[in-house]
Amino acid sequence: MKFSLKTLAAAAVMAVAATGANAAIDNGAGGNGELFFNIWDANGSYTRSLETTIDSFQSQLGAAGNLNLSWSADATFTSFLATADTATLKWNVVALDSMGARRLLTTYTAPEKTVTKQNDVIRSAILDGQLFVGKVNTALAGADSVAVTSASTAFAGQVTFRENLRGQIDFSNAGGVANNSFATGLGFMRIDAAATGIAKSVYNEYLDGSSAVNAWVDSTNTLHIAAVPEPESYAMLLAGLGMIGFMARRRNKRA
Repeated sequence: MKFSLKTLAAAAVMAVAATGANAAIDNGAGGNGELFFNIWDANGSYTRSLETTIDSFQSQLGAAGNLNLSWSADATFTSFLATADTATLKWNVVALDSMGARRLLTTYTAPEKTVTKQNDVIRSAILDGQLFVGKVNTALAGADSVAVTSASTAFAGQVTFRENLRGQIDFSNAGGVANNSFATGLGFMRIDAAATGIAKSVYNEYLDGSSAVNAWVDSTNTLHIAAVPEPESYAMLLAGLGMIGFMARRRNKRA
């Protein structure tokens, strides 16, 4: 039952995404923005609304069982990848909230920074992110994903967005084609910043229980945000259980 609860929640999110019920990305100006996925090389980029708000994501994370969200590649993504330079591709997942206490959700490359940016810097980073989302929403034109050239104002590789929001976050939030499994995936975190003042912001790594929440794009170009054991972990568990059963049978025979 625990696993089913979270599976049903994830399925509901995927169903909403499939309908394209809200193609424009909510930039969080009114609070509780939506997650969006970006991937780019020097020539162009692809951005997709993941149709999942910050609060919805955190509710699913808090539900029973392991978080396991995924978004299959759509035709626009497949077409973008057909001509992209895979050696230089970078990608990230971001969500923004600028109502009251600020929230910036982002992928990140480990290790997590121990010294954080000031609240005012994070507020500026969120504003830059919202400006970028506004340009993407114009380009989306009713769709839930779009591919653009580097000349477009919606290009994800522009200096005001790309992997560090104009250098206002002190780490790279972008991965590449090598981040293609849970084990090699990017971490996922929330940066909390106060609405006023210049105190330090707080970096919070997302965990599902004791398991890290990672993001990766697999060999089928499916995006995952999940906290699930690798298949080989299951294999080792089954092998271990099999060995325990074998030893128990031997003891019973001797008895």
